[in-house]
Amino acid sequence: MKGYISLMRPLNAIMASLGTIIGGIIARESLSALYFYRLYIAMATVFLVLMAGNVLNDYFDADVDRINHPKRPIPSGQISRASARVLAIVLFATAVVVSVFTFNLIQVIIAIIAILLLITYEWKAKALGLTGNIIISLLVGLIFVYGSLSIRLSYLVLILSVMAFLANLAREIVKDVEDVRGDVNRVTLPKKIGKGLSLVASAVFIVIAVSLSPIPYLFFGWKIFYVFVVAISDILFIASVFFSFHDQTVGQNLIKVAMIFGLIAFLVGSSI
Repeated sequence: MKGYISLMRPLNAIMASLGTIIGGIIARESLSALYFYRLYIAMATVFLVLMAGNVLNDYFDADVDRINHPKRPIPSGQISRASARVLAIVLFATAVVVSVFTFNLIQVIIAIIAILLLITYEWKAKALGLTGNIIISLLVGLIFVYGSLSIRLSYLVLILSVMAFLANLAREIVKDVEDVRGDVNRVTLPKKIGKGLSLVASAVFIVIAVSLSPIPYLFFGWKIFYVFVVAISDILFIASVFFSFHDQTVGQNLIKVAMIFGLIAFLVGSSI
């Protein structure tokens, strides 16, 4: 049982699936969104999809993990690749069934699309570098939209999703620059256009994301509290650009922290 839990990594899945709750709160612009049961159905769907994705990741990386992570469940012999494949299929299928109880056809379709994108990523796109980065970043942004659809589709959530997509894409590129020597089997952006231009591309995505942050205050009447918190996020994002050119580890970690402050800012703005 311990091997299966390690394979699914439920704690990571729970943390990521909380994005659906955030999306719902922002869509409702109130903590009363927490009383909508459909929001928790959406969260459960995302939770199952993410766990299935973790299993699929270890399934496809089994050969590499024998060298890099020999203690993981599959390379250590705790779980066979065939069993992992079956588990991933069961989790994906359960996610689709659970999504039906959102009683929202769009959410069911999005769940299926997300599953297909995850399979595509692990099967082929991961090795293609930028294509894989785009897929993962798209899925990150989609979590907030998926949650909001349990309440209503909100322009504010769409803004957050675009910002999350751009910030995560920037971070993925910085990580690829950091790992360029070790990425033997991946055709990443730094391998195609070089480290310098890749970091410039990452910086452009960050600047666009930051430029979107004033919109809720300027056009949707959010209070000044939002501005104070999002300013911290923006400063960290801009700082990450400068650090990324010198130390990619610090740069990508700053992007991650900036994203967290961005989420807090949106929660503050939508709830006060």
